[in-house]
Amino acid sequence: MKKTIIGLSLVAMLHAQTYEELLEQAISNNLNLQLMQNKSEAIKLEGDISTRLKNPNVELEIANFSNKRLLRLPDVGARTGISQELLLPWVKRDKKALARSKVMVAHERYNLEKLSFVYEFNSFYIEHKEAIEKESLAQEGIVIANTILSIAQVRFSGGAIARSELLQAQIEVENAKSLQKRLELETVKAKNRLLLFANLDSSLDVEVKHLFVSSQKPNIHPLLNIAQQEQSVAKLELDIASHPIESIEVFSEIETEPEQDVFRVGVSIALPIFNNKSEEKQLAKLKLNNQKLVFSTQERVLKLEVEQLQIEIRLEEETKRSYLILLRKQEKLLDMYKQGYRVAKVNLLKLNNLKKELLLNKEQILERGFAIEQKNIKISYLQGAYSE
Repeated sequence: MKKTIIGLSLVAMLHAQTYEELLEQAISNNLNLQLMQNKSEAIKLEGDISTRLKNPNVELEIANFSNKRLLRLPDVGARTGISQELLLPWVKRDKKALARSKVMVAHERYNLEKLSFVYEFNSFYIEHKEAIEKESLAQEGIVIANTILSIAQVRFSGGAIARSELLQAQIEVENAKSLQKRLELETVKAKNRLLLFANLDSSLDVEVKHLFVSSQKPNIHPLLNIAQQEQSVAKLELDIASHPIESIEVFSEIETEPEQDVFRVGVSIALPIFNNKSEEKQLAKLKLNNQKLVFSTQERVLKLEVEQLQIEIRLEEETKRSYLILLRKQEKLLDMYKQGYRVAKVNLLKLNNLKKELLLNKEQILERGFAIEQKNIKISYLQGAYSE
């Protein structure tokens, strides 16, 4: 039976989803990312629409040139005309550039959404990983409590301690088991939150070996890229608004009259007399100045937050090292107390107190480690490490 259980555990481990596999599936299942990809394509198509040729206009006309319709047949004439609106080359160039910049803004917004999604996914992942480690620590607590109970049973059998002291050791074991069951439930809840967020089947096995470290290849945060691209959009909008004339209308027509045929070719131009786009220029300038301000502010805030987190990580590491030094001493002392309890040199209360302090210290070491990983996750987010 034991071999069967071990075999099933090994199979489960072999089929457990790694962090990379899980993240890839989560990204592919994310509806918002799919919609934002479609939006980028839609913006590209809108740019093509803004620069494409409009359909030509065709005019057909029949005219009567007779003023004595009742006495003779009428003299009939006809006119056919065609006109086409054309964007001026430099306006078309700027509009195409504007369309490209808007596509880049949409692409960076997609990157921002993806970066935010990965950041939240990592937070759920580390929460699940921490829950598993704390449950494992609770299992260790059960082992220690059972060891102490075994010693107490031997001493009770020899008449060295009262039944109340044996009962106290039994209660410690039950308390340890209750804690482990509660933490086991927290582990299941944390896993379910992770898989629900990732839109994945709750039956998936998750491998929790991934270690989050500071990114060695920091990227530019999409917020900064968006601000830069928005500056380009605002500048191009200003350039377009600065063109007094955007398009002309070319037309030609042929007119047939009773005594002559007339052929005309011409150009129609909207004169910028009453509408010189002054408001459009002002709006574009305001937008450009705002985006410059946004970029400089966000750049400063992101840099400051990364620096603060790096300081916090150094302090967390120092604290963790202190706890590790203390842990080594507590483990030695616990072994000594176990031996002392066997020969009645240490009482059960001291032994249990030391056990609790040791487990609490181990929990602190775990929490410091996970706090460092969480801060590394945040730094990677602030540096745009997951935006590609």
